[in-house]
Amino acid sequence: MTDPARQPVVAGVYTTAMSRRSGRSGLSHALEALKGALDDAGMQLSDVQGLYPMVNQWPAGPASSNWYLHFSNWAGQLGIPIRWFTGGVNAAATGAPAILDAAAAIASGNIHTAAIVLGGAHPTRTDGRTAVWTRHGHEFTGWTGSYTAVQFALVARRHMLEYGTTPAQLAAPAAAIRSYGHVNPAAVMYGRGPVDVDTVLESRMVADPLRLLMCAQVNDGGGALIVTSAERARDLPDPAIRILGGADQLCYPAYAEAPLLEHPLGGPFPTGWVDDGFARAGVRREDLDFLSLYDGFAIWILTQLEMLGLCGAGEAGPFVESGALELDGRYPTCTDGGCMSFSHNGTPSLFRPIEAVRQLRGEVIDDCPDSESGVHTYDKTLCRRVRDPKIGLAMSMGPPTGGGNFVILARD
Repeated sequence: MTDPARQPVVAGVYTTAMSRRSGRSGLSHALEALKGALDDAGMQLSDVQGLYPMVNQWPAGPASSNWYLHFSNWAGQLGIPIRWFTGGVNAAATGAPAILDAAAAIASGNIHTAAIVLGGAHPTRTDGRTAVWTRHGHEFTGWTGSYTAVQFALVARRHMLEYGTTPAQLAAPAAAIRSYGHVNPAAVMYGRGPVDVDTVLESRMVADPLRLLMCAQVNDGGGALIVTSAERARDLPDPAIRILGGADQLCYPAYAEAPLLEHPLGGPFPTGWVDDGFARAGVRREDLDFLSLYDGFAIWILTQLEMLGLCGAGEAGPFVESGALELDGRYPTCTDGGCMSFSHNGTPSLFRPIEAVRQLRGEVIDDCPDSESGVHTYDKTLCRRVRDPKIGLAMSMGPPTGGGNFVILARD
């Protein structure tokens, strides 16, 4: 059992201003976010012993040196020794997996404080239509002209054929999430709504059946989150948010190979890891008050709901169509506006846990007249504040990638 003094908690969060074109580097956003999160926690840079950074601009030089420079340069520039510095396979590693890793390092006594930092600046588009990360040179479909939206559109079409999912059901999560962003002053798409299912279905087709409003945007911005021990958090200014547990699974290189609904060797992807994560957290699915899912494309919301066991296989379409993701629904989801409306800076995985922390703290700004004072109307045309949330789940990546990762957070 973890020593109660070493119980891992989130002590501080911060996001920079999100914008289409900031004129800043990804590193600039990341450094601002780190300082802001430390200030929010009432801590100093010298408190940081573990670091999980992700910036979508890499240093120049041979590929063999980039990875080393990307990480070691942080310790040099910050002027502090780093005692816990683990890498990840992709940008999702700075979300839930980083939080879980930092929590384990703190619970075991290896470190007492870790910072998770990300920053992204809009890269130059190769063709004027798509972000460069959607056309990876190592994608096996590159020679056909395929890109990420096309590959996930194929998954959406397969889901429709297998389970009878309708275009309106694909549009429902996009409408709910974009409507949250409409009332979030920090969202890139603030004021661009409200959005309903018809609005989504009337937007132009990107890759059949995915329409423009079913896809994430591209923008600049950064964020950071501070994890520390309960003992060190006792004297900090804001209430600490407990890290109850979570889980992570990786089955195959999702962006190097086409996304699938089933394992490439046959049969469904294993989901026992999800049950294990809930069990370690001591939480039942019915205990969750809200979700902060990864909404790169609308189909991801449906497949994540099914993978998490919040509905059965093939049942996500009717589930979201029922209004379950809206503010007055069973699981308000992506209440900041998600990747579709709040921010997708190329490395957005940490934004999902940050929003979960803000909901649990009650630090939610929206169009309610007194939201800055913590007073909310719960009128979904103005409000995005979940009513009295105690437990939330944040996901930094999910199917159809053969796995995913999530963390469960709670307030005292």
